[in-house]
Amino acid sequence: MRYWLILLSVLVFLIIVYTLFYLWARRRQRKFDEQYLANKERHEVFVLAKKRVRERGPSGVSKYLPLPTYQVTGRVSVGQTMRGVNVNRVTTVTFRTTKEEYDKIEVNRKYKMDIMGNYIGSVVTEVSSKRLKNAQQRRQREETSTPKTARRWFGRKR
Repeated sequence: MRYWLILLSVLVFLIIVYTLFYLWARRRQRKFDEQYLANKERHEVFVLAKKRVRERGPSGVSKYLPLPTYQVTGRVSVGQTMRGVNVNRVTTVTFRTTKEEYDKIEVNRKYKMDIMGNYIGSVVTEVSSKRLKNAQQRRQREETSTPKTARRWFGRKR
């Protein structure tokens, strides 16, 4: 009987600890979501490279265990207005993202992304170049056009 009492008390303790951890993590996620929605910006990013990296965190348990992170290096054009003059510059930035967004991204493509600092929240859409669009339209026109027949002069075949 004593064995079951100890086992039951340990089980109840573990359930309480798990519930408290779940509530704490949910509250932290809610705070992060509020900050993200308040500070996100939509930019066009040309993706130069992407990689999976195992990094150690700055503190806590992550300091001792390397965790996988997903990094995307991209070229972003940043516009800024100073004293009535609009200044644009292109910078190369390394972003962090989730696995789902990492899988959507391909190298050497341009995307519209929601960005907060160095974090990619979501990949909105791929931005295709005009040259690529024109080539696709030309290809479609050629496929749908009727084959040309020999010209007739005054109703006769040549």
